[in-house]
Amino acid sequence: MSGLRRNIGSNFGRGWRVIGEASGLTKLTYVYQEFKGAGNKKTAKTLPIKWGPTSQVEILKAIEFIKPLVVEKNLTLNDAASRWKAQFIGDEKTAPNKNWNDFLLVPPLKGRLKTDKEEDRKYYAAYKKESAKVDQFMATKQGLSRKTEKDWGRRINRFLEVMNRKPAPNTGTQLIKLCAENFGEIEPDEKKRYLDAWCEILKYGITRHSMNEKRWQPPYESYKKELIGKSNRTKEDKLTPYVEESDLFNLLESLESSNKELFLATSLISLFGLRLSELAVLTVQDGNLYVGHIKKNANTSSRKRKPRRAFAIDLVEKPNLGAKIVRLYESGLIKLPKPVLTQIDKVREKNTYGDVGQAYVQILERNEVWKNIVKNNTDVTPYSLRHRFAHQCHKGSTVPLSVKDAAAAMGHTPSTHMNFYSRYTTELSVAKAFERHLENRLAV
Repeated sequence: MSGLRRNIGSNFGRGWRVIGEASGLTKLTYVYQEFKGAGNKKTAKTLPIKWGPTSQVEILKAIEFIKPLVVEKNLTLNDAASRWKAQFIGDEKTAPNKNWNDFLLVPPLKGRLKTDKEEDRKYYAAYKKESAKVDQFMATKQGLSRKTEKDWGRRINRFLEVMNRKPAPNTGTQLIKLCAENFGEIEPDEKKRYLDAWCEILKYGITRHSMNEKRWQPPYESYKKELIGKSNRTKEDKLTPYVEESDLFNLLESLESSNKELFLATSLISLFGLRLSELAVLTVQDGNLYVGHIKKNANTSSRKRKPRRAFAIDLVEKPNLGAKIVRLYESGLIKLPKPVLTQIDKVREKNTYGDVGQAYVQILERNEVWKNIVKNNTDVTPYSLRHRFAHQCHKGSTVPLSVKDAAAAMGHTPSTHMNFYSRYTTELSVAKAFERHLENRLAV
């Protein structure tokens, strides 16, 4: 095997050595070049390659893969060897693909919270220790809401469940197919979110952990579409409708006399186009209402963003109601519903705003006037109050707002606004628009 050692020296430079072990396998040693002579640090790893003349090419290929990971990317020899081992299919193709578990650890949701539970602290400490050993996929998802973290946890667990089967899947396409087998009765849009997540994990494994690109390449888009299927519902069917002006008038009239706290919350959401959970981040400055930020993602979670100014679109029958609501909110004479305030107080502890909106939903859905609105249109949801604002921006005046201005007032991008609200129209609305257009025709 002296010829092998000479090849290693000439191809990979000083520091790389191999010997045969009593087990019959190959032991790879790397000596860090720190110019300390005998004091240079050494590290070794046994490779699952039989030691012998017939294995020389395989040994050289292994070192060719491992060397840049150790020398250029500063990985330990153990980690680099693990990545190299993950390239193999061969006789190990029926064994569970355990290497994926190393970087797909799901952080415990309660781990970041202040807690007195010894069990929670130990669980989180164990997770931190284990996750520090290797780059984690979920580190790319920092700043997510608790709900979104839960969604990713479900997707990762399903991915690992299939990946660790015996016999194990052999390719990325086979893996995705097996993952998608038990979708159940869910809409294609939701199926797409799962498939996109699993494909993202595969790409992460390939680019960050040197998983075999040929083996684990995600399926073609055409095959993904085949797995997703098609919905029988049109895009218009999927739209959450807006609350009609007459229904909102009746609702606010009733609440103003029967439940002033719910009246305040409902007016803020419907007149100013708030997200339900934005009830937690409102301030008043110089008589104007400002809205903080509840939407979090990896790109914005660490960035300080200014609150946006909110503008009211009053009911025609109740002019200046928006200004009245702002004064009421600022004065504190009428407060938001108690369950909503309770959840606002718990936002920091829970690290999520979602429960604020859910508390409002539970109160509203017990209201009899709201129940009648839903009875007449079962597609209406509490979020229809916010959608009412969007509809009125463009249809409630002879001088409609631009998409850019309406989007800014609602706290999202123009493209998001167009995606959600561009189809909010009716045959009657289109007919009236053409009437106004024809009345003001020009000769050109």
